[in-house]
Amino acid sequence: MKTFVIIGSEGEIGAEVKRVYHHIRTICLDKNIEEAVKVEGNRIYMNFDVTSKESIDRVASYLHHHSITIDGIIYLAGINYMTNFYDVNYADWANSLDINAAGFLFCLKGWYDLFSQQIAIVCIASQNGVIGHENRVSYGPSKAALIQLVKNLTVDFSQDQNKDIKINSISPTYVLSEKNKAYFETMEGKKLIKRIPYKKLIHSTDVAAVIKFLMSDESKAIRGQNIIVDYGYTIV
Repeated sequence: MKTFVIIGSEGEIGAEVKRVYHHIRTICLDKNIEEAVKVEGNRIYMNFDVTSKESIDRVASYLHHHSITIDGIIYLAGINYMTNFYDVNYADWANSLDINAAGFLFCLKGWYDLFSQQIAIVCIASQNGVIGHENRVSYGPSKAALIQLVKNLTVDFSQDQNKDIKINSISPTYVLSEKNKAYFETMEGKKLIKRIPYKKLIHSTDVAAVIKFLMSDESKAIRGQNIIVDYGYTIV
């Protein structure tokens, strides 16, 4: 049975990804899961902190104990403090890099010996890691670091002759959800939409569709790439 690990599984994109992969075993990791371990059918839920080595080791121990290897990793965790040069503080800057980039790297390091012979890895970056934007002084650089990390990891992983490790990132524009729907109906929200050439927002289904493609064998030759899903936001 294939096993995918979904990090940040309890957000809106995570919910859609779980729907897409309802038929396979998924290890669902999120800070908003209360239980240390909860099993529901082919889903295993675990409380998880991407910045904690103890959390990473606990997942590794569980998988080792149950002889589970990893066929796919989907990294959805992220944080955006919406700060600029004038109000950013060191703690927010460091936490942005820890959650948005370093957490991803050290999850992979912690679970490397659990990787199957063939594994696909996808992480969620952002359009703000590609272009500049107001109030993204820590978020944008942390997502740019994630995009660059994927490129470097691709080169590193190519040295492993025993494993075929495919890794890519996805950079979405603003993802419309029930939580932010009201905001995008305000004047400020509409101003953001006007920046997009097609004047459209994407949905979690759009992101999940690209995840599904990058996790599949149909994308076997796509390595170290950042796929932008933005209705053209980053081209103007």
